[in-house]
Amino acid sequence: MAPWARAKAALTLLAIDPAGLRGLWLRARSGPVRDRLTAAFTHLPLPLRRMHPGVADDALYGGVDLAATLASGHAVRARGILDARAAVVLAMAERCPPGLAVRLGQWLDTRGSCVIALDEGAEADETPPHPLTDRLGLFVDLSDIAWSEATDLALDDTKLAAARERLDYITTPPEALETLTRLAARLGIASLRAPLLAVAAARASAAWRAVDTVAEPDLRLAADLIYAHRALPEAEYDQPPPEDDTPPPPPPPG
Repeated sequence: MAPWARAKAALTLLAIDPAGLRGLWLRARSGPVRDRLTAAFTHLPLPLRRMHPGVADDALYGGVDLAATLASGHAVRARGILDARAAVVLAMAERCPPGLAVRLGQWLDTRGSCVIALDEGAEADETPPHPLTDRLGLFVDLSDIAWSEATDLALDDTKLAAARERLDYITTPPEALETLTRLAARLGIASLRAPLLAVAAARASAAWRAVDTVAEPDLRLAADLIYAHRALPEAEYDQPPPEDDTPPPPPPPG
């Protein structure tokens, strides 16, 4: 799948089931290519909330609104970013402190929302914290996409709405679950979240195709979007175990 087509597929599935997929890890420097993709976030069925990695806890969870309290003469509480379901767009996610990653992870586990982590890291090891990226189902890297390849991403909102309504009625055969679980193990993916996220992606794909049952095309797309960036290099998981060179113990005396 071409990189831009992959980005469009990821955005489509996220727009169908943001709560099930938990979010998107988007690796790209700021620029027109990324702007074209982020402009399409309006297709998500959740309100967008933008966040900086230096955000304070009172902005996350709410607190006393001092100006309104002084004006009214009684305590007025301001709502926090995480007070309601939303699609949180985290800027400069590679600078996200571990504490914020944990808070966002807990919120994702309970709120039915999603996080879009905008990763602008220049080096391979400049990435958002693992407690956050492990929960985000989708990964897209726009680093090597030229502006000429970044075609318009207008999605069909009517078709997206129909896919969301169909999602609860999609059947996932037991063999599909087994296939995704075995594939995760085969790729050396230790996270138990990965197969669950892959199932969510496969179901969203089936809903988008307007079919009733998850099938092979959905499993292939789910594996590509959920597993590809999580898989270990082959040398790390596909080597036979080392031979045991320990000599056998001596026979007992007598």
